[in-house]
Amino acid sequence: MLEQPMPTKTNNALPKKLRPWKLLSSQERFSAPPWVKIHVDKVKLPSGRIVADYYRIQLPEYVMIYAQRDADNKILLERQYKHALGSISLTLPTGCLEEWETPIEAGKRELLEETGYSAREWRSIGSFLVDGNKGCGRAHFFIARGLEKIADQDKDDMEETEIVFIEPDVLIKAVLRGEIPFLATAALIAIAGHQKLL
Repeated sequence: MLEQPMPTKTNNALPKKLRPWKLLSSQERFSAPPWVKIHVDKVKLPSGRIVADYYRIQLPEYVMIYAQRDADNKILLERQYKHALGSISLTLPTGCLEEWETPIEAGKRELLEETGYSAREWRSIGSFLVDGNKGCGRAHFFIARGLEKIADQDKDDMEETEIVFIEPDVLIKAVLRGEIPFLATAALIAIAGHQKLL
């Protein structure tokens, strides 16, 4: 059985003449569970042309939380060392979904584990892929409000974390200064900044 790329919602605004590609075969070329799988697909385009080496990257689904404190409306961020960057940077609370979890369950668990905070209100903002051609993991975005510190952070020697609270307007400036160099984090900050439109 062929492992199909993750389905997405159909955009009804697209012209009807657009047609999906046909998956002819798929081979797993590399696997390091649960972190990454690389597939090479053989696909047939609507034109009839066959592409024998179309690569897809399968990464775990994950959640990201824009958590806002009621008292002063500041946003909870984590300051961490990120090895791929080789530097310390700011990010929103983020973590992978376990197989048995829904995105909201994972969001609540990750916020508590990483920060020691729980939230009274949760709102889903949607799910997004970083790369529509290669795949690369689906992000589930949440806004959480009514923060309450109820536990200590879970300690992880691979993920030392300092919790900081930042005003929303300062947060946007941090993105523009490059202090938040992650696309998904910047995207959720931008979306959450327009909450009145949601």
